[in-house]
Amino acid sequence: MNAHDAKAGADCWASSPANHGKIVDHQAIERLLGEIVQIHERTEVKELVAEGDWVVCRVVVSGRHKIRPSIPFDGGIYQVGEPTGAPFTTQHIHMYRIANGKITEHWANRDDLGAARQLGLDLVPVNRKES
Repeated sequence: MNAHDAKAGADCWASSPANHGKIVDHQAIERLLGEIVQIHERTEVKELVAEGDWVVCRVVVSGRHKIRPSIPFDGGIYQVGEPTGAPFTTQHIHMYRIANGKITEHWANRDDLGAARQLGLDLVPVNRKES
C-alpha cells in the first residue's frame, strides 16, 4: 500500500475473496485498492497478530482527501462533498483469513467519524426520530 501499487496489493488476494461478507472478484479488489492508494498516502503497521489462518493488524493510516472516489470505502466519507485536500490520520483494524498464501476473507473496523471530522466534513444523523 505504501508503494501505491494497487496491482501488487491485489495480487495478495484470492481470485474470489469475501470483503466484508461480500464475494468480489480480483478486478474489483484491484479497482478498490487503486482508489484507496490515491487517498491513503501512508499506512503504518502498529501491531500484527497471527493465529491459525487469521492475521489481524492495527494500522495508522494518513493521507489527504484528494479525489472523490467512484467506489465507496472508509464508510463513504470521501464521497461526501468535493475533495477538501485536508490531511487526516486515523486508526484501522483489519482481519484477514489466509489460504494458500492469499487473502480469502477481509473485515475491518475503522475510525471513519474521526477521519471525517479531520477533513472538515459536517456529518449529521439521517432519519433521526424525535422522542
